[in-house]
Amino acid sequence: MPFAVTTSPQGRAGGAALCRALAVLVAGVAVSACGPGDPLEGKLDAVDYVTLSMWRSGAAGRLSPQQLADLDEAVQEIRFHVMAEGKVSGSAAVEEEALHVMEGQTVRHVLRQGLGWELRRASAEKAALEVSMAQNALMRTRPGDTASAAYLSDLSDRQAARLRAATDQVNHARERLAAAGGPLESLDAATSDAATSEAAPTDAAPKDAPPQRIP
Repeated sequence: MPFAVTTSPQGRAGGAALCRALAVLVAGVAVSACGPGDPLEGKLDAVDYVTLSMWRSGAAGRLSPQQLADLDEAVQEIRFHVMAEGKVSGSAAVEEEALHVMEGQTVRHVLRQGLGWELRRASAEKAALEVSMAQNALMRTRPGDTASAAYLSDLSDRQAARLRAATDQVNHARERLAAAGGPLESLDAATSDAATSEAAPTDAAPKDAPPQRIP
């Protein structure tokens, strides 16, 4: 037998109160689950690799594909930075330290940190290549030394390709860092300092001397 609908004034009042209560409850749940909060302010759960992987799977519903790609790039760059620091050695120790750096941090913080380190690294590589290419351009070979001339030409081509790649990486890192709200202006000075320190000029060969092999 179907449920009877109460038509008394008391029943109608009680039913209306119940509906209002349910409406408030549903609205509260909807706001908490689907609120307009910034997904970049969510915090990473990175106590270990498995936990981070599970967190990332869940984040796929909150972050855009581009944001996820940026996050993966930032995480990888944090690993590179930990290795470069040399405070720990071995893949397991590097992974543990990288996780420690990211645990409990917001997505935005991890993006800024990882992409900022990528920008510094790529800028330093770009500056070092520019110094090396300028020095190599001063090299001269002895008349008839076709082997050395061919070597210099090949070296110039390889360095030019590496410079294009480094320039593209610098531009990409700056673009993605800006999308994450990174402070590009404050990074410029640090990037310049890092590039200068890592771009120590190699000894240039005097003109008309046999070419020196500069990697």
